[in-house]
Amino acid sequence: MGSASVIRLTSPCTLRHRALAVRLVAETCRLVRGEGTADEQSMGYDLRDPFDAEIVSAFAEIYNNIVLHAYGRREGETIDIAFHIGAGMLTIEIRDTGVTFDPTLVPEPDLDALPEGGMGLHIARSMLDEVVYEPGPPNLWRLTKRHRPAATSTKAS
Repeated sequence: MGSASVIRLTSPCTLRHRALAVRLVAETCRLVRGEGTADEQSMGYDLRDPFDAEIVSAFAEIYNNIVLHAYGRREGETIDIAFHIGAGMLTIEIRDTGVTFDPTLVPEPDLDALPEGGMGLHIARSMLDEVVYEPGPPNLWRLTKRHRPAATSTKAS
């Protein structure tokens, strides 16, 4: 992928382990923004920052879908995640060996009805620059988000 660095995680794929994977996603956001050492209290990421919030939310939705649909909540399954951290961009590749599906058959949710479920793929697509799914085995999700720094205002001295 030509990224500056890659971080890999292989983990049990359960809702119990989701927070671990989400925390790593959040920490990679700091690296994409080019920030140095994480502050001990904030841990470096800022979920008020649209980049952080959007990629964390999108990843969490896809992770949930893998646990619930691809693996059917079966214990003993794993997930492989690779974080490709580049200059101003993060690509997350997620591999699982669960059930495949055709994302073109997933209907767009009726947002006026405020559905309780069925929003994961829609959320990921609306928050990321690119969402790619390649059925396997293994299944591959590729989630890409570019960091677009907010315009900074100049302060008068």
